[in-house]
Amino acid sequence: MNPPAALAVLGDPLKFTLSPVLHRAGLAALGLPGDSEALRTPPEDLGERLRSLAARGLRGVNLTAPLKEAALSHLDRVSEDARRARSVNTVGFDPDGWWGETTDGPGLIDLLESLGRELARTRVVLLGAGGAARSLALSLCAAKAEVAASSRRPDDVSAAWSEIPEAELLEWRSAEEDARLARATLVINATPLRDPTPLERIDRSALLIDLVYGEGPTPWVMAARALGREAYDGLGLLLFQARRSLALWYSRPVPVEPLARAVGWPR
Repeated sequence: MNPPAALAVLGDPLKFTLSPVLHRAGLAALGLPGDSEALRTPPEDLGERLRSLAARGLRGVNLTAPLKEAALSHLDRVSEDARRARSVNTVGFDPDGWWGETTDGPGLIDLLESLGRELARTRVVLLGAGGAARSLALSLCAAKAEVAASSRRPDDVSAAWSEIPEAELLEWRSAEEDARLARATLVINATPLRDPTPLERIDRSALLIDLVYGEGPTPWVMAARALGREAYDGLGLLLFQARRSLALWYSRPVPVEPLARAVGWPR
């Protein structure tokens, strides 16, 4: 008999997700019963889905696109970082109310530290300016990195970025973006694009991270590696943000190694 579900991941679409694998590995590492499931959930169904899962006794859920901002209106309380980023990727169902947090930014810091990267004065360009990018920018700015985010419509997203005045908004494919990429030490693709920017625009020594992940490294990552560059897909961030979520749900530290083994990180 399968153990009852304790956790889930919600998004739309959910063509490929390893979040349930990470959840199960984390539960096993903590010696806790429970399973995890992936549930396709469009934004208009999010409220009913959350009510249903809470009624079933789930501990919490992770959220992916396009639900991270939509979740804010369904929660009793959210962290300051989630409010500033307008992005929630972790929801907990507590008896005294549902709460929301973003573990994307802290997870990125954990990932970079695992790669031996010094955060202070890192020159970061985020390709994309959505909720995930804002969550990353908050943590990077707190770590004293120099952060710029590139958007196709910077005027349209400027209000959402007003809570992160330390980060600079750039226009996509602009001269300012060119200059930033030429001196960047970390470039993060926070868009769904397969080829977010030509690699020749980026300094060869920069670390490249693509937030997209699938069954293998993304084409952008593979192209960078073929040129001898250090590049990783989004599996690493998924692992470290899930570890942070598990620690919040169960109020105890979660070891990295069992989660890494479960999904084959690093790859």
